[in-house]
Amino acid sequence: MSSRDPYQQSHRQHHESFWQDGPVTPRWALVVAGVIVLAGAVSAVAIYVTRQQSDSPAVAAASSSQATSKPLATEPSAPSQHHQTAPSHSLPPATRSTPHTASGFLPADAEGSFQSLSSTLPAQVGLAVQPLGGGPLREFGDLREGHAWSSIKVPILATLMREQGEALDAEEEAWASSAITASDNEAAASMFGRIEDAQGGLVGASGAVESVLHEAGATTTAVATAPPPPGAVSTYGQTVWSLGDAARFFAALGRCEVLGSGGTGYVESLMEGVIPEQRWGLGEAGFPAGWRVAMKGGWGPEASSGGSYLVRQSGIVQSDSGGIAVAMMAMDDSGSYPAGAADLTSVAQWLAGELHGLGPSFAACAS
Repeated sequence: MSSRDPYQQSHRQHHESFWQDGPVTPRWALVVAGVIVLAGAVSAVAIYVTRQQSDSPAVAAASSSQATSKPLATEPSAPSQHHQTAPSHSLPPATRSTPHTASGFLPADAEGSFQSLSSTLPAQVGLAVQPLGGGPLREFGDLREGHAWSSIKVPILATLMREQGEALDAEEEAWASSAITASDNEAAASMFGRIEDAQGGLVGASGAVESVLHEAGATTTAVATAPPPPGAVSTYGQTVWSLGDAARFFAALGRCEVLGSGGTGYVESLMEGVIPEQRWGLGEAGFPAGWRVAMKGGWGPEASSGGSYLVRQSGIVQSDSGGIAVAMMAMDDSGSYPAGAADLTSVAQWLAGELHGLGPSFAACAS
């Protein structure tokens, strides 16, 4: 730094005044004191350097010992999927502070918790959950498969749309709306009839729907073609559809793997617009505001159970950063449809209370 620096000039003036201001103490005494202070400082530095040099081998030995007694550091592990889900302000409150599973959206002891829930219900119940962003399918309860009933109307609509390049005419749109939002049987039969026209009859149309289900990950589902038993109105409604395969289908639908972005958005909008009388289950779960809930139910009398109603529902729950596909069913001890629907509402509320987000990060693909 130049001697013309204002700070240095000020600093120099300050020290010059030290030598000038001191009429009581002789200047020679101050010089002697300064020499003594300087000598002490030099000695201290010499001692410090000597000690550092003598300590260096010990430090090196200690460092070497630590290096051989501890494993080498690895890269930090990826954050758990729980922390990759929706922001905390949108998450439902946790019912317990138990550890999460690797999938990150349900507690590790969810199976035990579900068993506790099912023990309070006068029904057989089952549940399957599949994250849209990836991760294992989770299944709960003893009731794992049953007839599809009206829940298969969504795959029928998806098949019709695929057959026609995802384009529906005005009449077909009316059928789709009635079949999905109000579960109208005649509208669903009309949609299936269009597939029959394109596929050469019942067997071909059933095979087309079955192909869509298998492309979406079904492992066991075969679309029924046998005449329906008393109390049933369609062949396809008697398809035995496991909860696992149903969850896989709706997960694939939500990921735009069954239909394109526009087609998926159209089907989801119909499922989100289900009429109030059929908004039990997921519709009354109590998910956080802002989460989108799409659903489709199905119900009918099971001949093998003396006419008791099997009630089921499948759907997609999404936030801005994640999503899950859900499939569940119940058969109440009373045998009635309203009681079974109430049982599924209890199951859905359990799920909403247990969820810690909606699985791995997933951005909605539908437009």
